Amino acid sequence: MNLRTLFGLMSVLLFAACDREERTDAAVIDRVDWLVNMSPAEDGVLTLELDYQDAIDSGFVIPSSRQAEGGRFACRLTPGPDAAAGGGVRYKIYYKNDSYRFPHGTSEGAQHPLAHENFYGSWERAAEGFRSSGPLTDDAVIELAFRIHGDPREEPQYRDAEGRSLRWARNPRVGRYAFMLVAMSEERFAATALPEGVLNIGTPDSAGFIDPFWYWKEGPGAALPGVQVVEAPVQVQVRARPDLGAGIHIPPPAPEQAFNATCGSTEELRKQAPFEQFVHYVDPSTRFANIPLIADILGNEYTPEDHDHYRAFFPPEEMVTLRPMTTTTPCATVSSDPQRGAILLRNPASTPGDMRKENVGVRSRHGLAYGRYQVKCKLTRLLNDSDMWVGLTNAIWLIYDGAPGCLRRPCEKDGYLANYYGGDGDQRVPRVAYSEIDFEILKTPAYCPDMSFPPTYPQQLADHGDRKAWAYSSSDSRMDKPGMITVACTNWDMACHDPEAFSAGCHTLEKDGRTYLNHRWSEDYRAVTQKVEELDATLFGGSHYWFEIDWRPEEIIWRIGPERDQLRVVGYMDRSITEISNVQMHLIVTQEYHNTRWWPGTPYDQGYIPFPSRELVGEIMEVIIE
Repeated sequence: MNLRTLFGLMSVLLFAACDREERTDAAVIDRVDWLVNMSPAEDGVLTLELDYQDAIDSGFVIPSSRQAEGGRFACRLTPGPDAAAGGGVRYKIYYKNDSYRFPHGTSEGAQHPLAHENFYGSWERAAEGFRSSGPLTDDAVIELAFRIHGDPREEPQYRDAEGRSLRWARNPRVGRYAFMLVAMSEERFAATALPEGVLNIGTPDSAGFIDPFWYWKEGPGAALPGVQVVEAPVQVQVRARPDLGAGIHIPPPAPEQAFNATCGSTEELRKQAPFEQFVHYVDPSTRFANIPLIADILGNEYTPEDHDHYRAFFPPEEMVTLRPMTTTTPCATVSSDPQRGAILLRNPASTPGDMRKENVGVRSRHGLAYGRYQVKCKLTRLLNDSDMWVGLTNAIWLIYDGAPGCLRRPCEKDGYLANYYGGDGDQRVPRVAYSEIDFEILKTPAYCPDMSFPPTYPQQLADHGDRKAWAYSSSDSRMDKPGMITVACTNWDMACHDPEAFSAGCHTLEKDGRTYLNHRWSEDYRAVTQKVEELDATLFGGSHYWFEIDWRPEEIIWRIGPERDQLRVVGYMDRSITEISNVQMHLIVTQEYHNTRWWPGTPYDQGYIPFPSRELVGEIMEVIIE
């Protein structure tokens, strides 16, 4: 017996909500055969990967035409004997993402105030209500097909200037999908006054959109007589595994970029490449003075003692003033290896005529809301044998995708700070697009730094004979824990004060018997950070390491580990302390030079770290989002 036959036999006569007496007369459908053109596993779960082919224009669809004939799930309904007597059947399919959602209802029975954010849909056209079978014969079978697609409510904010729906602006989520059929006789349908927001899921009422799963299972629809609700015994598990060997698209240059972006911008790559070169925006405030020295730090050509000596004695007027740089040549610092299915990042080496600390990175091109973002990588080592920092920050992060209509939910108390670089005096607004969730890994204290900014350091004295007189830092992250770097986990909430336990300074969060220490500089600071210390040799000295950002509607969990099935939690935040974004984001992996003013207490000054004499290479080996 094949799986398709098995699941045909497993298809059951589900008398919707059979524990409700008022629905015992609602059996207009005798049998539902779900996903008859697919083959779920024995546990009733069908696993599908997002198909990236052409998704850059139309958004993801589930299933795609390469995964199922016609690019649709096919279902078959067998009407019951009473269906013909009732003039036929009215029916409607609904689907929902069950992995990343708010509860449908409250304990009082009302719809949850954020249930409208859940990802659910129905027919291809949101305005299409209940379909009609028309008059039925005794042996009639109703065939139907549907698919999961972006912008299922066809909301006006996700449309272009010509009014066309931009499905990619609200892509389907990864995770598990559940299905529900609602059916009734034509006679019952004609006698039942259903809300417009139930017939057309894209029509809000005065309170907003109606979550159909709340309405039919917990809300007013649960008490309607003559209505049959059938929940599928099968589900679909969706995940993303972008092909890192499919090439890297080079985005068109911004006005301030000088290069001609032709490399990697073929029409084929425009449509298929899941990643593009990420060109950092470098804020003018990041300018710093640097010693004009080129060295191989990872080759042990520079030590903490060298750093402190230069910091104490090098003439300030001979420093080179610059900002972290970005590439001037497309594809020079990022490449895709189709044989190994990997992406390489290269911070370029400096020469006497071209001293540069150049940022490098890639960004995914498809926005998604929520998911477990897992990255297998071998990014560059950060410390040498003497514990000297190379000056790089290895970062794995999510950032808002800027899609039309994608704004964070309203901040009710006093709004969000409007701009990322707006300063403490920035205006507050009800909604913003900016969202960011980070892993940032560098040499900096793992504890909450002093509230002074910039921090104070020991006074350096110009006494060549006294090593202690020109020590730069007394930070205990300097030498008492050799080989340790700090993993910083950050959520950018744009200083929304809505969370019940919103706080500035250092404060703790308890979860599952563990205490997490959170730090926010002030009530107008746009992010909250947790930090832990880890061995550089463990994270970046082996063949690979895994990093995971588990972004959910009400919490964020950061995990790391040597293998995908050996991850451990290093950071945790929930909506009690920080507002968690609900807008689509892109995944970014970077190796970048930070101005160390951003990290008070850092035991090394970026300005006294030499320019690299050789490339600093990182590799991204696998990305899984589920």
